[in-house]
Amino acid sequence: MTIRRRLLRIVRKLHIWVDLSAALYFMLIAATGVMINHREGLRLEDRTISRRWLPSSYRPHDGKEGVRADIAVGDLHSGLIFGKVGKPVMDFVAAVWFISIVSGISMLILRRSMHYSASKKKYLAETSAADAKIPSKSEEPTNSKKALVGAGPGK
Repeated sequence: MTIRRRLLRIVRKLHIWVDLSAALYFMLIAATGVMINHREGLRLEDRTISRRWLPSSYRPHDGKEGVRADIAVGDLHSGLIFGKVGKPVMDFVAAVWFISIVSGISMLILRRSMHYSASKKKYLAETSAADAKIPSKSEEPTNSKKALVGAGPGK
């Protein structure tokens, strides 16, 4: 196996596992983004999220019954809901996205270069085989009868 194929296999596995591990978080970001865009239609200002669903240290001054849904959804989307670890979590997610993008582009480049070199080898093999079959103009035909120029094979 060539180094290029090994590298492609490693990058593909990395890409798959990084994407699978980040897929749930990507869906959370997408869902909260849609909720933020449509907060009036969903009436998030009128709803509250119970304290049992939220971290105990999250906005304790908002009361015992819960936090307004629009605030909680916005903080979940931005990572503020996680408190002190929110920024590192968002940095980690940004790094995962970066690795995913770089590994995807790397796979694309590696596959294209592999296909290019494989098709180039195939083309070169075909042309060298075709060149070997075509006799040069200086060679005489092997049988005693001279071949007619432009005549195809006989029936």
